[in-house]
This record gives sequence, structure tokens and C-alpha cells, in this order.
Amino acid sequence: MVIIYPLLQAAEDSVTASGLALEYAGFLAYFGIFGALGFRWLVLLRTNASRHSADGATGASLGLAEIGAARIGVIGTLFMMLNLFMSISARAADKGTTFSATVAAGGNRYIIAFGFALVFLVAFAVAIKRVRAGWAVAAIVGVCYALQGITSGKWKSIVNPVHEVSASLWIGTLFVMVVAGLPAILRSDLPSEDRGSLVADMVGTFSPVAIGASLLLVVTGITTAWLHLKFVAALWTTSYGYALDVKLVFVATVIVLGAWNWRRMRPQLGTEQAGRDIHRSATRELFFAGIVLVITGVLVSLPSPRLPHP
Repeated sequence: MVIIYPLLQAAEDSVTASGLALEYAGFLAYFGIFGALGFRWLVLLRTNASRHSADGATGASLGLAEIGAARIGVIGTLFMMLNLFMSISARAADKGTTFSATVAAGGNRYIIAFGFALVFLVAFAVAIKRVRAGWAVAAIVGVCYALQGITSGKWKSIVNPVHEVSASLWIGTLFVMVVAGLPAILRSDLPSEDRGSLVADMVGTFSPVAIGASLLLVVTGITTAWLHLKFVAALWTTSYGYALDVKLVFVATVIVLGAWNWRRMRPQLGTEQAGRDIHRSATRELFFAGIVLVITGVLVSLPSPRLPHP
């Protein structure tokens, strides 16, 4: 808060509580939905596939992890709906019209958005019941939702969604693994050595996902920053640049913690104690990622720098 407060003072007319709440609801929607999808499709199904289909305590623990991921997907969808309602309400207030009139004026845009949310909600709810078709539907709809801007024919319109998806596949998937995946294993009835081995499998499967998603995040992040900054000096002469600088510091911190987990913690996995250690270490990584999320909410609420007059 000590860092963010000066940024809020520098742009007191641009950043509002309702605006920040709107942004955070959108972020949490992406993290919940795509974090759940990333965990289920890219981590859980590849965590020693023979174990995933096994009976007994192993199959039960991984099944609980899958149910937990689906529940987080439902929560993400609820944030998606909240973001949509807040967006429409804010627009109605600006235009001085009713909620229903704003929806009608928005045409197919709002109808399509509500349609996406409804399908996500049903798909994840079905997935909680261990119906695999629910995950398939959610994945297909997720791809369509992330790339819907491509229909406009402007490549710039998909940079931000891809940036948010890549962040969700990294930090969102890590969140699901820490909240639903690892606890389901560490609290299971499996023998201690089996718990440690299964945690090692899951973390080892997540590592390439995190690396790939973080690289895509860097590429799309640089592209987004270039589109908004417009000139390099904005980094140290504008509120937007200051917020971006602070964000980059914390992003670097998250990357360092992730690299530490990958290079130093992951090779030690194999025992239950090592599994609990990396669970705590990953929680610290998520803490700093949460700070990045707070700063990002401020950043996107700030006006883009204007080119200086000649």
C-alpha cells in the first residue's frame, strides 16, 4: 500500500474504487477459469496418467483435486458475471439509462458475453460431478472466449486477452495446484512415500507449463507496454510509467521465486516433507503474484501517456 498510494494520488481522477473493483473482478474471472482449465488439462491429466486412472487412495486424491479445480472454475465464472454486471451498471450510470436499456443498446456484445458465462457455469458445474464432457466443453468455450477479438480483424485486439490467458495459465494454474491439487495429495490416505512421489510428479508436470506461459506472458507484456507507453521516457515521467516500473519489479520477484522452486526445490522432491516445503514456497510465490495483480489493477485504470508536443 505504501507503494501504490502515491500512484493513486498522482492519478486521483483516473482511479476509482469502482473502477478497480471492475478490473479485479475481470482478473479473478480469468485466473479462476483458465487456471482451472490449465490445471486439469495441462497438469492433472499428465500427472502420471496411469495413476490418474487408478483405483484406491491415489485415484481418490487426484479425483478430489479435479473436483477442487472445477469449483474454482465455478468461482471464476461468478466473477466473470460480476464483472459483466458491474460493467453494464457503470455504463448505464454514465449514460443515464436503465440496466435493461444499456443491455439492449449493446446489441449482441452483451448477449454473447452472458452466453459465454452461462456455458462456463454449466460446464464447470457438470465437471464437479466428474462428468468429463464438462471439461471438454469448458476448454472449447475458453479458446473461443479468449480469441473472440480476432473476428474484428485487428491483431491488437487479441494481445490483452492472450496476455491475461498466459498469466492465468502460469499463476492461475499454480493457484489451483496450491489450493486444490497439492492439499488433495498431502491430506490423502496414501502412504507418506507415495504422497511425496505424487507431489513430485505433479510439480514436475507443472514446470514446463509455467515456463511456456511465462515466456508468452513476457512477449505479450512487452507488446502491451509498447502500445500504451508510446515513448520510452514515459517510464520515468508519467504515472502510468511509474506503475509499470513497480509492476515489473514485483513480476521479476515472482519470476525469481519460480526459478528458485524449479532449480532448487523441485530436484529435492520425492518425500512428503519436500512436498510440504514446496507447497509453502509456492504460496509465497502466489503472495507476490497477488501484489502484481493489485498493481495491475491500478495500472490499467491509469490513462496511457500522451506523446509530448514538439
